[in-house]
Amino acid sequence: MRSFIEIHQLTKSFNGKEILKGVTFSLNKGEILSLVGTSGSGKSTFLRILSGLESATGGKMAVEGNEIHSLKPQERPIGMVFQEPLLFPHMNVLENVMYGLQMQGRNKVENRKKAKEYIERVGLGEVMHHYPSELSGGQQQRVSLIRSLILKPKLLLLDEPFSSLDLQLRKELRQWVRKIFKEEETTVIFVTHDRDEAYELGDRVAVLHDGDFLQIGSPEDVYYRPVSPFAASFMSDGLIINQQFVHASHIKVSSSPPDTSKPQWKGSVRKKRFVSGMNLYEVWVEELQQKLNLPLQIDGNLDETWLYTEPKHIQTFQREDKGGEK
Repeated sequence: MRSFIEIHQLTKSFNGKEILKGVTFSLNKGEILSLVGTSGSGKSTFLRILSGLESATGGKMAVEGNEIHSLKPQERPIGMVFQEPLLFPHMNVLENVMYGLQMQGRNKVENRKKAKEYIERVGLGEVMHHYPSELSGGQQQRVSLIRSLILKPKLLLLDEPFSSLDLQLRKELRQWVRKIFKEEETTVIFVTHDRDEAYELGDRVAVLHDGDFLQIGSPEDVYYRPVSPFAASFMSDGLIINQQFVHASHIKVSSSPPDTSKPQWKGSVRKKRFVSGMNLYEVWVEELQQKLNLPLQIDGNLDETWLYTEPKHIQTFQREDKGGEK
């Protein structure tokens, strides 16, 4: 069966520099893909190419089997939500949500009814006639989102839409956003630099690095089985030993050297953080030049500790990072 969204060998070059290097993947209808990567990895460029705001250097893009490469932005069945809400300041919430429907020439009475239903559904009924300047940041972003959703795009692109919001509001919004996407059966590519956000929202997670998808898989696969040193350092917790990795969940702690038959590393406890009702200690491993946050049970002062694991828990990376990056 053909995938709903298909991207094949997508490339982008600018002034002789390759920004995207043959990106290939597919999405099923209603699937949410979280796309993560460092600043400058090409995340926003990738979205702009899909939406038609930038042109690709090469490759193919298809939605439901229909090639979209040559289509203008307004002709593509794609919606986009940016970092800033970009609401029309002279229009109230209802008028902003109705705008896209009006541009499509639909019946005004039906447009108003449909817009009201969406606004009520997301809990903004009381501010329906308020203007953007009268809304909180979270309310503005909700309006921006339903303004796109109401048009029923076949693919919705989100470019770090919560980046300007405070942490608590971001947590609340991402739970709400995933729920509404699933209710609408919307196919989504969600760009973020926050790995927790990526794991919570995505059915799958893609790691964009050096212009290509370094890894794409379920949140569990990416977190527990990273394919390279970069993927491990950026998306997981554990120790990187050359081309091998041991996840933090398989690392045990001892106040004295353990059985010498077990892989082990001497660590020094640097500082304590209290997070979500748990004491986390930052342990520095001099031998590997790495730090690790672990939920240790420490009585009194403990400057040194030993980390160890079973050999069966050490996994070998499937890929090497270009240039030896970690």
